[in-house]
Amino acid sequence: MPDPSPNLPLAGLICCALLWPGSPARAGTALDCLPPLAPAAVRDDATRVAYASEIREEYVTYFDDAQTYLHCLESARAEVTAEVNRAIADYQALGPAPDD
Repeated sequence: MPDPSPNLPLAGLICCALLWPGSPARAGTALDCLPPLAPAAVRDDATRVAYASEIREEYVTYFDDAQTYLHCLESARAEVTAEVNRAIADYQALGPAPDD
């Protein structure tokens, strides 16, 4: 019997790639797409000055995650459109409906 252990690292990488937020894996439905949480607005001027770099990084991450989310929704839309087109073709292949 072959030893399955050499494939375990590859399986782990595939699993992680499918779960990674920026993964190119396609969404099945829009329910597979999770919107990112917007950063909380910082109103205190002293905090904004003291942590400007960190705040900017948080916004950049949010914008990147929002782009990933929008791509996920587009992928889900494309999947559903293709499925509907297949269903239409299958339905049309039934031919005309018999008269009742």
